[in-house]
Amino acid sequence: MDATDIWFSKLEHNFSANYGQFRWTDEQRTWDWDNFTTVDLVRTKDGMKRLVLRRKEKIHTKYGRPDISKKGESNANLRYMLGVNIDAEPGNIECDYYTARVYDHYQNRWNLIGPKKRLSFQIGDKAWLWQWADEKYESTSDIEKTQIGKLHKHIKDIMSSEDLVYTNMFNLDVGTHHECSPIIYLPAVDGMKNFIREVHCSTKQETDGKNEVEVTLVFNNEELRKHKILNNIYERVRLVKYGRLKDIESFVILLDSDGNNVNGLRFTNIYSGNNNLEEDTIHGDPEENLPPHRVKYYANDYKHPIIFVNTSNHAMAEHDTNPDLWKWEYVPWVEDRPFISGKKSREEVNKYYKSYVDKYVEKFTAKLLNLLE
Repeated sequence: MDATDIWFSKLEHNFSANYGQFRWTDEQRTWDWDNFTTVDLVRTKDGMKRLVLRRKEKIHTKYGRPDISKKGESNANLRYMLGVNIDAEPGNIECDYYTARVYDHYQNRWNLIGPKKRLSFQIGDKAWLWQWADEKYESTSDIEKTQIGKLHKHIKDIMSSEDLVYTNMFNLDVGTHHECSPIIYLPAVDGMKNFIREVHCSTKQETDGKNEVEVTLVFNNEELRKHKILNNIYERVRLVKYGRLKDIESFVILLDSDGNNVNGLRFTNIYSGNNNLEEDTIHGDPEENLPPHRVKYYANDYKHPIIFVNTSNHAMAEHDTNPDLWKWEYVPWVEDRPFISGKKSREEVNKYYKSYVDKYVEKFTAKLLNLLE
């Protein structure tokens, strides 16, 4: 449902990302967010009722889209997603005065809005959906006309309806796409330095009658969190070994026999298991040809599996191990994306990001061959 003018607040533990080291603290505080686009209610196959909240912010990216600009500069939308589990119907709509506290990432400061009158209702254990109320608001009969009143009725109607069937498919509300490609979710707090620059989907030749799509992700960096003290040394090693700080990771999507729907995933050497963002040395599924993982969630249809980047070293899985963190949402086919979407294979991507040693050897060999001709 359209969520224009809607705000979301949640009481949760605070986290610390000082000096690049991520950790949860014992302190609790209420977080406030705006700029919402949609709020949807689904029931997953594990029986949970979940509100899926989406929001977006306009950004100017300097290096994100060299495919459409020589300087790579372009305007784009940064998309966010958060899932909130709920067990019971939402609470009644109430009116109070509230001061919202919003963090400005560009100015690196907190901005206070209010105190102002608002209309709100509680969802889940410690979360609220709300909107600012007109100061002329006097009668409860006016609630049904507000956006928050419509959203409240929408959620109550769905929860009491038999139409809330079990599903593992989520509506992105971004239009259809007929080629196989994943939706990637990355914790926003990690994305500040480790954001995804490129998403490539390369169809591989059939093996044993099965179709595969190789997905290659190029991250801006791979900043250590748990072992932050070793990060500078780790960066130097990567520069010598790979000639780059960018982190390149790949996984494989398995398609059914007719190549239409996704029915499995392989995360060789990059499976996160149940580890979360605090970890930075996770390399699960170290052996090739292990049984594939089943897809847990799809987006729009069965061509688009949802993948979660769960750890600081970009180990990933079909499930989310950071449920309390907002995610950056990477949809490869939307036009206003702040990243490159292509069809290069892992080999082609590696070739573009060759190490200094490989480039030197290649140039030296070419010169030597020219001299021999």
